[in-house]
Amino acid sequence: MSNSARLNEAVECEKKAEECLKTSMLKLKLKPDFDGAASSMERAAVCYRNSQEHKKAANSLIKAASYYEQNRNLFHAAKAREGAAMMLRDMKDFGEAVKLFELAIDGYAESGSLDTAAMTVEKAADCLKNDDPKKALDIYQKDAMISIREEVEKYLEVKELPRIGQLAIGLVLVNLANEGDSVAATKDYGWIVNQVPDFQSTEDGRVCESLIANYENGDDQSFQNVLKCGALRSMDNEYLRLMKTLKAPENSGGNGNEEEDDDDLR
Repeated sequence: MSNSARLNEAVECEKKAEECLKTSMLKLKLKPDFDGAASSMERAAVCYRNSQEHKKAANSLIKAASYYEQNRNLFHAAKAREGAAMMLRDMKDFGEAVKLFELAIDGYAESGSLDTAAMTVEKAADCLKNDDPKKALDIYQKDAMISIREEVEKYLEVKELPRIGQLAIGLVLVNLANEGDSVAATKDYGWIVNQVPDFQSTEDGRVCESLIANYENGDDQSFQNVLKCGALRSMDNEYLRLMKTLKAPENSGGNGNEEEDDDDLR
């Protein structure tokens, strides 16, 4: 097939995607067909790639990912973003490639495909190990969080709450160490509470909540008090070393009452 024929097919695929998104009362099509639109854009990406139009191919996959995401098809959205990231990597556009790799990692993890997320971490870090070692380290920290979540899932199967509690605290600590991402820490804590509703009332659950609250309030004194509580002293050495580097950002949100609450955790 000639390049012009491939490009024409790509344009036709884009038109088909647009048609999939249209609704019609007359045709009783009340909702957009997001999966159909995504599939058409993926086909367009293949045509563009075979025509050596790699930037257009990557953009087509990015659009496909957004359509999959609107249909809550998180795995295929992540897969499309990973495909776009690999094309951009080959074009030496490492900055945009890494952004897409990170979105793909999060998408795989959220869909429950933790093994695939971990493999994508390796690809993303490999892009950056020479040009931006610090960013590569950040991505490896994301890999650490994925590994912890995998371990949590294993202990959920045997309902071993004490170990789940330690891993939950570990997730919170790693998230806070990763550029102070308290939003991700809250999300991961919420994920564990959804799996084990009783966890929220345990000592480990209260520790997680206190760490996040004091960090977000910028109350480092109370934050450090929580780090000294008994539940954290028994953590693995890797976490103990990590705790020595953690500090709540300066903020006027801290107060004495929070410090009294944290004393109860010791």
